[in-house]
Amino acid sequence: MGLPKMIRTKAWMALSVAWLLAALAMPVGAVTLGDLYETDQPVLNNAREAAFVEALKTVVVRVSGQRDAPARLGSALNDPRKYVQRFGFTENNVLQVGFDSVSVDKMLQAAGLPIWGRERPATLVLLNVTDGTGYSYWISGDQPNAQKEVLERAARERGLPLKWPAVAPQNIDESSALQEAERYGANAALIGRSQGGAVRWTLVSSEGASQASGGMGEGVHLAADTFARVFAASGSSLGNVVVEVSGIGDLDAYASTLNYLEGMTLVRAVALEQVSGDTMRFKLAVRGDAATLRRAIALDSRLVSQDSGAAPTGERLSFRYRP
Repeated sequence: MGLPKMIRTKAWMALSVAWLLAALAMPVGAVTLGDLYETDQPVLNNAREAAFVEALKTVVVRVSGQRDAPARLGSALNDPRKYVQRFGFTENNVLQVGFDSVSVDKMLQAAGLPIWGRERPATLVLLNVTDGTGYSYWISGDQPNAQKEVLERAARERGLPLKWPAVAPQNIDESSALQEAERYGANAALIGRSQGGAVRWTLVSSEGASQASGGMGEGVHLAADTFARVFAASGSSLGNVVVEVSGIGDLDAYASTLNYLEGMTLVRAVALEQVSGDTMRFKLAVRGDAATLRRAIALDSRLVSQDSGAAPTGERLSFRYRP
């Protein structure tokens, strides 16, 4: 049955100030997913080979960011085991499989599909549900909920990290949603308003706002499709980008910056070219171009852009190190 409406409302209000003040201290940062190439696939009718195919389909959609990736790969999916790195079956006949990232990336590249790296935008879900009695409430992070489970399952399929509010948001609209997301250390906000089984979704990020309507999973697809267009890069195109980072005052700052750049999925190689005071110039070999790299770095708060939102000058980017 749950708590009465008045008690629930007072509980939200009592907790809101403390939680929001704590959330203000959260740094904004992308989530690095270590399991992009791993999935669990139920084995139906004991058809294990079919389960491997379905598992590989899930992974190629997640890695490329393209929902039509399986159709574009065609016969390449006919022998999924040659891409398998490890696998096993549970007592409940569920295939747990991890695919080799290098082999999968090569397959996507051969098909002309992009690769969406492990660094993904964290998305705060602000979901308002109206029940059969007309009562409207927000879904929170610690609240078991069927709609939340549907969203979480869809998000795992697409490789989209979700965050949930600790308290009910107040007067949320497109103009305030991104600020709310930043309070929780998220890069974007996904606003959903559900009534009668249909949901109106609005995604708000630094790239602007976009809308969609449909079921619970449609909000996840809206966000994943949008981010894939922005952050996925062609696996076959390698370019050079010069990155200048100021504010590197000691060896720890240098090591932190170098490790961060080398760890990015888009970055294939890093070379230090020049040191001038507290400014270091790096030459990066990257998938995609400078604009894609800048968007990826902007997901994290460690390097702050000094380009004032302008388009990259040639293939050169400027940042300041934030300890």
